[in-house]
Amino acid sequence: MTKERYRRQTLVKEFGQNGQEVLAAKHAVVIGGGGLGSNSANLMVRMGIGSIDIIDYDTIELSNLHRTSVFSEEDLGKSKALILKERLQKVNKNVRVNAINQKVTPENIRPLLSAADVIIDGTDSIPLRLLINEISIQQNIPWVYAGVYETVGMVMGILPKKTPCIQCVIQSITEPPLQETPVLGSLPATIAAIQCNETIKILLGKHPKGLIIYDVWNQCFDIMTIQRNPICPICGKK
Repeated sequence: MTKERYRRQTLVKEFGQNGQEVLAAKHAVVIGGGGLGSNSANLMVRMGIGSIDIIDYDTIELSNLHRTSVFSEEDLGKSKALILKERLQKVNKNVRVNAINQKVTPENIRPLLSAADVIIDGTDSIPLRLLINEISIQQNIPWVYAGVYETVGMVMGILPKKTPCIQCVIQSITEPPLQETPVLGSLPATIAAIQCNETIKILLGKHPKGLIIYDVWNQCFDIMTIQRNPICPICGKK
């Protein structure tokens, strides 16, 4: 670790040199390398996470470029995970960046997450988020949910058996009717920054405060206090 690289960051009293050293010893897994995942991975690498896996089986499309600063037109048709590894490894050689060009399934998710200190949600699939949630609780791995829709984003840190899980929040799951989620280009970077901040706080032993909701268009910010559901099929007492 080079102290000069993180000098301004370690001057922050809430973080400090101790926080930098803790972060450098942690391993994060980002599931999804699109607008949210690419921005979150970018920030985590720049801030000095020790190592990071980026999991995505998709390729870069023109419609991805309005909401991420990591990809360019030259990358069209290439693997999101592989391009992120290539770009981000050049940003910070002190961080081990690993690309996993796979689709996450119920069959492979456990080994993919086995070494994680934290899981960062960069997906746009409710079923996949519910799968992440279930395995997170089973394997006692914290994770940070994030989602975007039009001009509104949400972030929630989840500590297994200590905070509400996503199943506690979403009691009735239905697939959205639209095949493509409408999203303002400036939103994912903003929400990814909040997600990154919540991720680092969890890694430093801080307790998440609730469901963070931010509307970038109307400049509305709120934190909802969510209670654990005692009969939740995933995290409730059995």
